[in-house]
Amino acid sequence: MLVGGTAVAFYGYQRISGISVSDNPEIKIDHDFWYNPTNENFINLLKALSDLRVDVSDLEKIVFDPQKTFLKIPHKTFHTDFLPQMKGLLSYRDCKMNSERILLDGNELYIISKADLLINKKAVSRDIDKRDIDSLR
Repeated sequence: MLVGGTAVAFYGYQRISGISVSDNPEIKIDHDFWYNPTNENFINLLKALSDLRVDVSDLEKIVFDPQKTFLKIPHKTFHTDFLPQMKGLLSYRDCKMNSERILLDGNELYIISKADLLINKKAVSRDIDKRDIDSLR
């Protein structure tokens, strides 16, 4: 499920995801996804990344932990983050049922609901999250 700054943009507030300090060229754009942290989903995620020609050899060696297995996949101009948990949100399943579904290049993409996104942003409470909340309201 798509979350974070890219989900914020989906709901109408355009900012570059992953950029909180615009004058810092070291920060790359990111796309955040919340995945249902089961062993089966973790294995499927590694397979999908491998199919996309991402080197997963180091990832295949880690011991999966449904509470902590956060993945940051670097690409040339951005990185993709796969999050097993979202602060302030209790159930992946419930949030998925509330999510928006769109078709993108023939694939179904789930986007966290605006209400759940606001709950998460309030719980995380970084400066950028507070600005997102103000802009989304």
